[in-house]
Amino acid sequence: MNKQSSTFVNGLKAGLLAISINTIFLKAGPLLKIKAESGGLLKLILLHSTPYLNSSFHSIFQTTSFWLIFHYLTGFAMVALYVYILEPWLPYKGCQKGSVFSLVPWLINAFIVLPLLGQGIAGLQALPLSGIIYFFIANWLFAIVLGILYERFKK
Repeated sequence: MNKQSSTFVNGLKAGLLAISINTIFLKAGPLLKIKAESGGLLKLILLHSTPYLNSSFHSIFQTTSFWLIFHYLTGFAMVALYVYILEPWLPYKGCQKGSVFSLVPWLINAFIVLPLLGQGIAGLQALPLSGIIYFFIANWLFAIVLGILYERFKK
């Protein structure tokens, strides 16, 4: 297998596991009585696209199945950013690379997505501190699992 193929396959394997763990962790929040943001980017897209969508399409986009598909696609976009851009550039081990990378999706959410949803920076106007911390941990968990597994699969 050539380097490009192995990078893709290793990223796909590590990403699938990291996204799955992140998904389970996010879905566990409500069971733990933690109100954390989940699906903010999808909410933002729906907020701005609703006037242009047929109402039957809009209902499809609000299903759990669509949320999962969107979550995995967004997750794989983050995996590609990590594998092809940040991972080769960061000088650390997988665990540290993942920890540094975890800031990327969290900062995008905290300073762009949530404010555009009217929730304030990091969701401070809509979420309890426990939810903000929980979402930060969910992003860290995704990225550290990605960093560790990708490094392991590369060997």
